[in-house]
Formats: sequence, C-alpha cells, structure tokens
Amino acid sequence: MTASSAKRSEDKNTLLVPSRLFGPLRVADDQVIVFPEGLLGFTGAHRFVLLPAASEGVFWLHSVEEGNLAFLVLEPTRFFPDYSVEVDETIVPFDVSDPSALVVLTIVTLPRQAGSRPTANLRAPLVLNFTHRCGCQLLLKESDYQPRHTFDLADPEENAS
Repeated sequence: MTASSAKRSEDKNTLLVPSRLFGPLRVADDQVIVFPEGLLGFTGAHRFVLLPAASEGVFWLHSVEEGNLAFLVLEPTRFFPDYSVEVDETIVPFDVSDPSALVVLTIVTLPRQAGSRPTANLRAPLVLNFTHRCGCQLLLKESDYQPRHTFDLADPEENAS
C-alpha cells in the first residue's frame, strides 16, 4: 500500500487509510465525506474523514486519498462566539433544508514558532452535510472575516473577550 491510497480492508464496509500522522486508520465507508470540488489549493483530494482531536469542538479532517494530507479544523462558534455564516442553497452545492445535518468548520494553521498563536481561516469555512456525507469550502469574498485570525486554541473563553 502506498502512502497516497486507501485500500478496501477485509471487512467490505471499511477502508484502510494510510496516515503519516496517525498510522494506518480503519475507516467505515459511511464515515467518508466527499468534497466534489476539493478544498482550496487541494482540488485533487475529494474524500475525507473527520476524526476527533483532543479538545472538544476540534477535529482532524484527514484525506482518504493522501496519507500526508490532514487539516486541523474546529467549530468556529466555540472559539469565536460571534462568528456566523449564512448557508443556503445559493452558495452550497447540496441540500441545506435540514440545518441539524449541517456543520460549519474552519481550518486551523498551527504556528511554526514557539510562543506564536494558531490562526483560523474564518474567510473560507467548510460546510458539511452529515446526512448526505458531502461538503464544500466557501470563499466569503464580501466579508470582514480574515483568513488568518489569531486565537487561543487552549482557552476558547479567552477568544470571546
């Protein structure tokens, strides 16, 4: 198995996904989220799985196709209580009629230098529909949100002030 391809495991309902970060992952077929258009800068990766991270509201979005591709993502309203994105059928390519099936996440960039703070891309959120197992990335052109908004990952309440 190469580092860039998932293989069907012995259990026909699961995939064995290579991961540089976590080692081999066994993923149920029904956990795969498809991004038909890919993500900004990564249009060749379409299938991902969402894995919980150590903190509540924080996850890893790991590519099923590329073992080296994983994004730290978070529920933005846990860290930015005033953050809001209007999601309707005019801006996403899938059904949004059931708001309880939708989740908005933002991609986090971890700092390269000790003492620096992480940033969240509030300008290009991800929208996932868990009922249909699909997602897309929005680009909010007419927005005051920044692509590199600094915040405290360890203390969500500090970000509210």
